[in-house]
Amino acid sequence: MKTWVFRVPPRIPATTIMIVLVAAGTAGCTGGGSPGSASMSALSDKALTSVRVAAIPTADLAGLYIAQNNGLFAQAGLHVTIEKIASSQAVITAQESGGVDIGAGSYIPYIAAEAGGAKFRILAEASTLGPDTRVLVTATDSAIDNVSQLAGKKIGVNGTNSIGTLLISELLTAHGISPAKVTFVTDQGGFPAMPANLAKGEYAAAFLAEPYVTVAGENYGESILADLDEGAASDFPIDGYVATQTWAAAHPQVVAAFVRAVEEGQAIAESNRLATESALGKSDSLKSAVTSLMSLPRYPVGPVNEARIQREATSMLQYGMLTDQVAAEVDNGSLVRSMIRGG
Repeated sequence: MKTWVFRVPPRIPATTIMIVLVAAGTAGCTGGGSPGSASMSALSDKALTSVRVAAIPTADLAGLYIAQNNGLFAQAGLHVTIEKIASSQAVITAQESGGVDIGAGSYIPYIAAEAGGAKFRILAEASTLGPDTRVLVTATDSAIDNVSQLAGKKIGVNGTNSIGTLLISELLTAHGISPAKVTFVTDQGGFPAMPANLAKGEYAAAFLAEPYVTVAGENYGESILADLDEGAASDFPIDGYVATQTWAAAHPQVVAAFVRAVEEGQAIAESNRLATESALGKSDSLKSAVTSLMSLPRYPVGPVNEARIQREATSMLQYGMLTDQVAAEVDNGSLVRSMIRGG
């Protein structure tokens, strides 16, 4: 019999197909230098003070929501509008056409797009894995109580070729199971719809992020089968703030102001759990029974860590999410480097 176990680390959460208005860019602010060179109180780039941000509903974006709720963006001279998307893949086309300024979500679709010739810039990191923040969950009446029993089964994920499929592939491989032995099913409703669809039997297990891990347990009695923050995936990079290189280069002071504000939010999220609970409760209309129990990821602060993002690109190549045509660029680090330093 499986039991539902909640582990609550002393940090804070974040969150949520739609689009977000945000005024931020990505010029050379995430490579080696500090992004905070522009004044928070006075932007000379007066033509752009509103920014569109597309955000996935997870606890990983606590820094974004705290920056919004605490007026940090406003202090930076920015008007940020946040709307929710099911997965980062849903917003890339909108970013390339100018419909969205910043995507807040998984790095994976951006790395894949970069490998295909697009030009994106990672402005800041949002989260890395923490215990029980990305998990596989099974229904309350499921007979599956071991990862090895997933062979031949359907697993629900919030996006095709996503961080979910990557982390699950790492887990299956560690248990001696080829990822080809399972069928990944993309739920178009994303994380918010997945606990209910798992309960209906649409798949044998579901990949969930907080706060939906806690929602699954509280509302449906669903159980954690496996924590994905282990082994080769421990402290794995999850979400970040990404813009096109064209947009970032056109608005360097906006980018710097955005990064400084969101990193202030990150620092609060990492050190003040109550502030995170409040921000996530407000952004996703979550009850305190959920926010007080949910596990939280880690919230990095400072320049984008190239080695950390490189782990993701290397794993993507390993599991066929990138083609062999870009293997050399992945192996020598130039693909990831171009997303951090430009070029």
